[in-house]
Amino acid sequence: MHDTTEEKVLEVSEEQLTRAERSEQKITKPEPTPYFLTLLCSLAISLLSVVNPFLTNLATNLQSQNLYAGWAMTQGQVPYSQIYGTSGLLYYLMAWTSSLAFGQLLWMVFQTLALWLAGLFLHKTLVLLQPKQDLSRSLLLLFYLLVFALGFGGLYSSIFVLPFIFWNLSFLVRYLQDSIKDEKFILYGAFGALAFMIDPVSSLVFYSLTGLVLLVYNIVAKRVARGFYQLLAGLFGFSVIFYPIGYFTVANQTFGQAISQVTYAWDSISLVGSHSISNLIYYGLLTLGLGFISALGANLFSREKGQATSLRVLRFIGLLGLFITVFAAFILPDQGSYQLLPALPFAMILFALWFNKGKQQAPGRHRRDRRRPTMWTSYLSGQFFLPLLAIFYLIGYPLVNEYILSSGVSAERSKAAQYIKEKTKDGDTIYAWDTSASLYQKSGRLSAVSLLSPTLYVGTAENRLGLQNGLENSQPKYILVNNDVKLLSDAKQLISKNYKESDLKLDHFKLYQLK
Repeated sequence: MHDTTEEKVLEVSEEQLTRAERSEQKITKPEPTPYFLTLLCSLAISLLSVVNPFLTNLATNLQSQNLYAGWAMTQGQVPYSQIYGTSGLLYYLMAWTSSLAFGQLLWMVFQTLALWLAGLFLHKTLVLLQPKQDLSRSLLLLFYLLVFALGFGGLYSSIFVLPFIFWNLSFLVRYLQDSIKDEKFILYGAFGALAFMIDPVSSLVFYSLTGLVLLVYNIVAKRVARGFYQLLAGLFGFSVIFYPIGYFTVANQTFGQAISQVTYAWDSISLVGSHSISNLIYYGLLTLGLGFISALGANLFSREKGQATSLRVLRFIGLLGLFITVFAAFILPDQGSYQLLPALPFAMILFALWFNKGKQQAPGRHRRDRRRPTMWTSYLSGQFFLPLLAIFYLIGYPLVNEYILSSGVSAERSKAAQYIKEKTKDGDTIYAWDTSASLYQKSGRLSAVSLLSPTLYVGTAENRLGLQNGLENSQPKYILVNNDVKLLSDAKQLISKNYKESDLKLDHFKLYQLK
């Protein structure tokens, strides 16, 4: 009698265990690839970019310079020589292509494609981590929300490099799970070259970290010979892409200038300067508000046992990468939320590991998992809704600045552009001593100096001197001076000596014409 009862209890327990295991398997079953969701989000972000004529006035200085670069290249200008920029050559070729037809609307197509592929590769990486039910979809939505907020208006090279970075992540995870052949490292190198040709700084940081991880992993796993073969394959793939595209700079004799400009970020680094306090407050509040610091802390003090090698490696990359990119934003003189875009891939790694904690539960505890807080609950209410406040600020500030704080500035800029267009002829050059480079396109006149604005890329003495010399040597027909932008001493002397104020009366600007 006792034996029969015990057997029934065992049968019931086994039946419950089997049902629980089936339920757990159902919960962890990979979600289908969200092609439509990623495309919809990518399209929405791109439609709300500064390429949209209704939003062009919201462009930051860098965004206006990116728009100018594409337009100026269609006028025969050469990047790095006549257009100063820190992005890669492939990015500028894309800007040129986008400006050939449809009034630069092709920018939207390229950005939609880039964001769509980035979302698909991010989802592929998340699936490899075996996330909780619906977590990968929630993380995708968070990714697009952060891209929209940090890169409001789009067109940043840090956005266009994201597909290659997330592909690299999925490649690394699959390699650590022994599902990649060594020959695939040719593709790894080729994608690395494409990434470098779009955004040199972001790609260099990311590929340096993954390269370091692969080196250490192969040494520990006693795969030195195999690792050397992978290195050769990667270098071959890199050279196949890099040299043909890079030859453009050699042919145009701009190779040295290109190297100098893409390394501007390193040259302009300053631990102590006039920007230090404001950067500390600005980026400190943003990283706290968006949850980057919480994700960093949650992973830094994580002590989960029996974790897969791929997860430990991703945690290391996420922690070190987020620290490097955020610290770099702190010490760069040019401030803007877009400076945190390179940190986004590392933040997404840490978010995925953070919100996926506790997934492995005993089979009989699947009902308790259903009562666990969702990702959005943890992300928003778990951080006192600071992410919501930060996102509202990032999206709302450009609107408030344009229509309230700087009301009338854009209208006067357009008025000055129309005046210049009427008073000059094709071939005349101008200069905008302003916080935006939009004057050039609005007036249809090219910049007299490769540095399009005195408020961007002037973090080095070399660039400040180059700006002053460029103005003196080129003698632009008109110089529009924003009253809120301080004139350098040499520029002030040049204007007082060679220019006179025009008869166009403006409240926020002064327009000077060559005597």
